[in-house]
Amino acid sequence: MREMTATLGGREIRLAATFKASLEIAHHVADPLTIMREAALESMFFQRGMPYEPKWRFSITNILQILLIGMRAAGERPKTEEIEELIFEAGFLAAKEVAAEYLSMISGPKPAETGEQEPQGGN
Repeated sequence: MREMTATLGGREIRLAATFKASLEIAHHVADPLTIMREAALESMFFQRGMPYEPKWRFSITNILQILLIGMRAAGERPKTEEIEELIFEAGFLAAKEVAAEYLSMISGPKPAETGEQEPQGGN
């Protein structure tokens, strides 16, 4: 299981990337691959100075849902009202950055292990 820790409003929170969390995000928010595709397209068009209206955008509601799902996947049991207050205290943009980082962790490959690996094969 992949996990990340983030500080939001002075509180450290844990979010876990699991297949089940991905399915929950797909059910309650949008498919994580669609979200990441739209973010990539928006970035590409922006860099080229071209307009692009993404089919999906972050909102206050979906930031809350993404963070709740990630925290629950990590074994935390936050109350919705508690996380709403945490998001508001940290600021919506800071909470959006945490949600975006979490979605990147879900959608991307598992990071490569650091450290030496024993060579395979040979004599």
